[in-house]
This record gives sequence, structure tokens and C-alpha cells, in this order.
Amino acid sequence: FAGGRAAVLLFGDSITQEGTTATGGWAALLAAHFSRRADVVNRGLAGYNSRWGLQALDSCLPPHAATALATVWFGANDGADASLNPRQHVPIDEYKTNLTQIVERIRQRCERVIVLSPPPIHEASYRTVFVEPRQGKGAPLDRSLAVSQSYAVAAGEVAAATGCAFVDIWSKVQSAAPVVPGSDEQPWGRYLYDGLHLSQEGNQLVFDELLSVVREHFPELLVEPDKYNGKRDNSGSFSKGLLPHMPWHDAISLQNQDKIFRETSDDCTDCAKRARVS
Repeated sequence: FAGGRAAVLLFGDSITQEGTTATGGWAALLAAHFSRRADVVNRGLAGYNSRWGLQALDSCLPPHAATALATVWFGANDGADASLNPRQHVPIDEYKTNLTQIVERIRQRCERVIVLSPPPIHEASYRTVFVEPRQGKGAPLDRSLAVSQSYAVAAGEVAAATGCAFVDIWSKVQSAAPVVPGSDEQPWGRYLYDGLHLSQEGNQLVFDELLSVVREHFPELLVEPDKYNGKRDNSGSFSKGLLPHMPWHDAISLQNQDKIFRETSDDCTDCAKRARVS
């Protein structure tokens, strides 16, 4: 067992922030997956673009001795229209520069970084659920499906240039419920409760995609469940790279209870280092 816990840093905008507060949020699902082995530190900042995120980064880094994994997810606000929403808009070239700097600074303390693309904008529901209740019927949209695609592509380019894993949420959401040929319906809108932010189904999709990327690129961080009850936070579970914090209760006996807590196999820093080289 380990004497401390590593961090899993989630850094982004409201789509990250709501990953903890929403029902079935993707960040909460990650916290359950890593329960007892790592602290999921949600540093989502609602309304932020990559420019503000870069400025806030230092205050958002976790205090833990080691960070086992980090996600970086900006772009939904950067892609706001420059005329209609100049406060949040960030030009795409600056977005790429900001995102690159964020990734590079996080990688100084964490080698495993996953970049996520902004989601697609479901314009119909964004209009009726988000824009018109605030600005009135017929108000112009400050976000669009086409522009969100441009920022999604840019995020993928940054991930490739920096050697990070990448989740193309823009494409994954649409392919999960594709448009039927000849129809104007966009059924993938159900993954976004207001055309921009994730619904419960959308949160589950993001969680599943992140685990898929972890399985492919960082398999040492996966937590295999107890084969009898499916739990990932008891002595029947296993992770190669993340030891449990403190001994499991069923390893403690009347005979060893005075000394077992001094028999730490690794601390969280050593555990993270071992996982990188294995």
C-alpha cells in the first residue's frame, strides 16, 4: 500500500466544473474509478477560455507530491463569436498557443496528459435553452457547430504536437447518435442538455472515452474491479500503477495493527515513478 495519494488533475472550463456537480458527472465517475488510490482534483473554471486558464493555472495545480494524470479541456468559450462575444472569444492561433503552454507547464509535473476537444454546438437547443431565455427570441447565436469544429481540430493539432493523448469529443458526440440521411434531425443533441454542456448521457460518454484512452495509453492506471462484486475500492481490486492509500481493512489483524501502518510499500511519488518506467 501507499502512504499517500497521487492527484488526477482536471483542468478546464464549465464542462469540467460540471463534471463534479452534475448528476452522473464524468469527473465524479473518475473519482469513483480511482477511489482510495488517487484524489481527483477538479479545477474546472466556468466561463473561462484558454487565455484566462493559462493565467489561473499555477493556482490550480494540486498540492500533492505526485500527479498521475491530467486532463486539459478548453475551447468551448474560446470559440465564441468575436463580434457577439468578444469578452470570451480567443482567436484560434492564440488558443493553440495558450493550450500548448498549459500542456507544457502541466507536463513539468505530470507526464500523462489528455487533451479533449470542445464539444459540438447543437445550435437548435443552444438557441432555445441557452440563448433565447437570456437574450430574447431571435437573438443571434454566439457559438456555432462549424466554428466549434475548427477549435476541435486545433485542439487535436496541439495534442499531436505536444505528444499528448487526445479525445475528439466533437466527433465522438456526433458519431454516438448520427444524423439519419435525409433528415434534419440531429439526435446527438441529447448528449448536451443546452446545446453546449453535457447531459447525463454526455457525461457518461466522456467518462467512457477517457477510460478508453487510459486503457490504450496509460494502462498502468486502470483499476481492475473485484471479480466477485465489481468494486474498485477494496482488496479484491488491482491497479499496477496506483497502490491503495493505507492498508485494506482485511489486511489488518489484532496481531499486526500496531505495526502495519509503518510498513508502507511505496509512497505515491515512488508509485508514480514506477508506473512510468514499467
